[in-house]
Amino acid sequence: MSKPNRKRLNLETLRAQRQEAQGGKELEVELGDEKFVFPLASWWPMTTVKQIRALKDEDATEILALISSQEQVDRLLELGLTLGDFQDIMEAINEDAGVTPGESTSSSN
Repeated sequence: MSKPNRKRLNLETLRAQRQEAQGGKELEVELGDEKFVFPLASWWPMTTVKQIRALKDEDATEILALISSQEQVDRLLELGLTLGDFQDIMEAINEDAGVTPGESTSSSN
């Protein structure tokens, strides 16, 4: 009996290709003399994506805490993170996935 035709995906190979195309897995944000690192959206674990989608009101600090750490978020707030700063960070994080806030990757076709 012959095997059905299948398309095979090697996730390790695809991850390596994605990382090479994007130039990295993380975004480094500088504020004053301090640096903060956030993972790019396409590298978020699916459990994190589900937690973010489950948030009732997309609280900026909750989203940042889910993708990094509460300590890092607290420090950003101490340094005066503004809503505009948050929006810039989220735009840069989501750019690699080709999605901007409020959009999804699903097709409407």
